[in-house]
Amino acid sequence: MNYEIKNDKITMVISSLGAEPQSLIFEGREYLWQGDKTYWFRRAPLLFPMIGPTKDNKISVDGVLYDMPNNGFARDTEFSFVEKTDSSITFVLEDSEKSRKENYPFGFVLKVTYTLLCDGYEAKAEIKAKDDLWYTFGWHPAFSLDINGKGTELDTYSVHFSEKENCTKKTAINGVFQYFPSFLNGNEIKLSRELTDFGAIILDGVKSREVTLTSSSGPHGVKATLGTMDTFTVWTCAPQHGQYVCLEPMVSFGDSARDLELKNMKETRELKKGESVVYTNSFHVF
Repeated sequence: MNYEIKNDKITMVISSLGAEPQSLIFEGREYLWQGDKTYWFRRAPLLFPMIGPTKDNKISVDGVLYDMPNNGFARDTEFSFVEKTDSSITFVLEDSEKSRKENYPFGFVLKVTYTLLCDGYEAKAEIKAKDDLWYTFGWHPAFSLDINGKGTELDTYSVHFSEKENCTKKTAINGVFQYFPSFLNGNEIKLSRELTDFGAIILDGVKSREVTLTSSSGPHGVKATLGTMDTFTVWTCAPQHGQYVCLEPMVSFGDSARDLELKNMKETRELKKGESVVYTNSFHVF
C-alpha cells in the first residue's frame, strides 16, 4: 500500500512493501527514478540485514545455514504502518517465525521513519535487538538523471565529497571484489558509462559527511548526508543504461568471498539483546 506525505514544496510517496519511497516531487520535479523493469524495477530500497552478495546466497549462524538474498530480505517484505503526520510517516518490520526459520534466526525490530524537510527528506532507521544479533544496514535511493532535462547523460554528472578523500574503490566482479587503491584522491568523481559499466563504485572509510550529485547540463542535483556511516556506494545498471544513479550511504558492503558465519564477517555489526542503534541520513534536492 502506498502512503503520501506532503508540504508546500514536496510530495513524497512511500510503499509499505520494503518501506520504500516511490516518488519525491520537489517544486513540481520528480527526483526519484520511477522503476522501469527494463533497467531496474526498484526505486529506493533499504538494505537489511545484509548488504552485498554471499556465497550461494547463504549465511551461517553457529554453523547452521540460512537463505539470505543479495542485499537482505527487508526490501521485499511488507512493513506494518505505525503512524503518519502531515510531514512524516513511520513503518516497522519485526522478525517472524518464517524469517527466523528461513533467513535470519534473530529477534529484531526495524523501525523506519521518513520526515519531509524544506528541501528533501530525512530517513531514520532504528534497529532493536531482541536477541544478540549481527547485521548491516544501508539506504539505496535511485535519483533520476532527467532532473536536468529528459535524456540528460550520466556522463554530465559528478559526485562531490565535502572533504578531500583518499579511498580505495571496491567493485564486485562476479560477486568478488577487485580493489583499486587511491581511486578517489581528492573530492570529486566524474561519472561516465565507461566507469559505471564496470560495476558499483564502493568506497569504505569515507571522511566526508556530505556527498553531492551535480551536472554540467543543469542546476539540479542531490546532496546526501552520511551521518554515522562511512561506506558510500554509487551505482547504476549495466549493460543497460537506465536514466538513474544511486547514492547509497551504508554501514558496510561485503562480497561473496567473505566468511558465511555472521559473527566472523568483518562487515557485520553486533547488537546485544536489548540494545538498539539509530541511523539518520538526509537527502536534499535542488
